[in-house]
Amino acid sequence: MVGVIALVSGTMLLFQAWHCRLILEGDVIELHSGFRVHHATRYEIEGLRTIENQYGRWTRVYLKSNQGAFNVSDSFTGEGDLKEWFKGVPDLDLRDADEIAKEVSSQDSAEFPSTDRSKGFDLAKGWAIGLSILAGAISIPVIWVNYAPVYRIALVLLLACSPVGIILLHRFPLLFTVFRRKPDPRADLGFLIIWPGIGVMFSYQTANDPSHLVDSLQLSYWVLLIFAGFVAALFQTAWKSPSRGGVFFAIALFGGMYSIGLVNAANSIPDMSAPHLYQSWVLKMYESQSSKGTRYYVRVAPWGPITYPDDVDVQRNIYKTFHVGDPVCFGLHPGFLQAPWYTSMPCPVRQTPAI
Repeated sequence: MVGVIALVSGTMLLFQAWHCRLILEGDVIELHSGFRVHHATRYEIEGLRTIENQYGRWTRVYLKSNQGAFNVSDSFTGEGDLKEWFKGVPDLDLRDADEIAKEVSSQDSAEFPSTDRSKGFDLAKGWAIGLSILAGAISIPVIWVNYAPVYRIALVLLLACSPVGIILLHRFPLLFTVFRRKPDPRADLGFLIIWPGIGVMFSYQTANDPSHLVDSLQLSYWVLLIFAGFVAALFQTAWKSPSRGGVFFAIALFGGMYSIGLVNAANSIPDMSAPHLYQSWVLKMYESQSSKGTRYYVRVAPWGPITYPDDVDVQRNIYKTFHVGDPVCFGLHPGFLQAPWYTSMPCPVRQTPAI
């Protein structure tokens, strides 16, 4: 999550730095970029924020009266002169951190999960770390364990992590945040909220999810509904972030993953109907190599609602048991959200009549 945000923000900032020229004259700062010229006096500047990642370090200059902001790279020649010019300009990161600490100290102790308010931040960070570790541990069987009862329980618990994080974020906004910046004393719930979507996508990548939709577009409206709620829940926090573009990109990416995983799970896990059995046979077998690893596919002949040769991704150990021409059976379910889904299953063994 943090890496994606840093990559987007860093790429944008590097492009600006390579095409910029900085001029300092008295109380005036002027930045010439490839797109426009930014001009401001010290009296027009509301404050500064520091942006630092593996791609470099920048200072974001915010102007008063919401007149905008621009980035100044610390890689400019004359960095010492730039730091000297910035002396006395308010540090907005430190100001925000001080305001949050003052708000926490002024609140009634009932607002926090501890009666000792001086330890409120430490306790919140402990909860954030513990819940994040739990989410990471729960994702292991989701990604790697192919035993259906264990997979389903772990998947439900993993998908519940994001709502838990969002509830904590809104219930205790003075103790928790997401996409936390260094001066912010609050605990970061970003991993707890974002990781479930990634874990579910990994389970699809390893073919650990046994369910397959007959038509992947049947649940698109549900996915869009969950996605809209996910974005709305994090919109205010993302809007306040200095790296707004990168944060919104991350929310859109990982929120989309989570929405797909949640809707698929809601359609298949509560569906306790008896499967309708169909039989087909293997037409072709092949492997697909990518940077994420190897995926294994079995192409089967048309069956039931699948009126065309279909490629089904399976785990490696199952893939090794098939040969071209072998029979393969599928169990079709109607779907809790009325989107039919199926799983591969052993074909029934025909009994040879006794002579």
